[in-house]
Amino acid sequence: MITIHEPVMLKEVLRFLDPRPSQNFIDCTFGGGGHSLAILELVKPDGKVIGIDWDRRVVQDSHNSNLILVNDNYRNLKDIVKRVSERHGIDRIDGILLDLGLSSDQLASDDRGFGFSGGELDLRFDASSDLPKAYELLESLSEKEIKDILIEYGEEPLAGAIAKKIVESRKNGQPIRTASDLAELVSAIYRRRFAKPSKRHPATRVFQALRIAVNDEYGNINSVLPKAIDTLSAGARLAVITFHSGEDRIVKNIFKELAKGDTARIKILTKKPIEPSEAEVVKNPRSRSAKLRVVEKI
Repeated sequence: MITIHEPVMLKEVLRFLDPRPSQNFIDCTFGGGGHSLAILELVKPDGKVIGIDWDRRVVQDSHNSNLILVNDNYRNLKDIVKRVSERHGIDRIDGILLDLGLSSDQLASDDRGFGFSGGELDLRFDASSDLPKAYELLESLSEKEIKDILIEYGEEPLAGAIAKKIVESRKNGQPIRTASDLAELVSAIYRRRFAKPSKRHPATRVFQALRIAVNDEYGNINSVLPKAIDTLSAGARLAVITFHSGEDRIVKNIFKELAKGDTARIKILTKKPIEPSEAEVVKNPRSRSAKLRVVEKI
């Protein structure tokens, strides 16, 4: 696989998951494969890694018999594990990883609008799914509904002005259809409000919010975490990397609930989330907002 994606907090993930020969792991967000391939090196010759990704272009046939790739939504984790276990004779899962960030490969692709230039504003991870494309949402939702999405999923400070302009544009016969259309609309609003340009693209929060809405990412996270704990063997660990406050808040709250009282199912190993080192942020700026939380099944 040719990839430009750098796995985030790789050393920290390996330290907490502690892969050993003959163990089996699941990477719920295979992406560029960096985490999975590093784990594979530590579980060989007999251990296996199940790599799951919703993007069918990411998950292609593997020439490594110890790497089992599955094109599916990780919220279907239990069904995936059942299918794979029956076919490959896997009787226990020793660790699970979720890296919830968008891969650099997806950002560099122009055809689905994950970047800010060119490409239809699609934003679906699985381009063959029946989910509405992002531009279809912008054509059908009310100004208030668009504003609410930008606030809830992106914490966008100019959500009202952006939603109003999107609706005005479609009323004037110029609906937002491409990533560059949306990026320029948002940038123009920011230029009128702020004299100094931001270090990051002004449309970052807007694209994030629409992507989360299109793919129901918060629903996926809420669904998969309890299933992941069910799937793990006793003493095995679940590691989750988030990239913005909304994701991290969901993970934190679910972990707190699962660790509560006499019915606790997990032990929280990271009282505060682990963040990337300064050296990693310099090398890979996209890692700067990452947070790693790890729990162990009781």
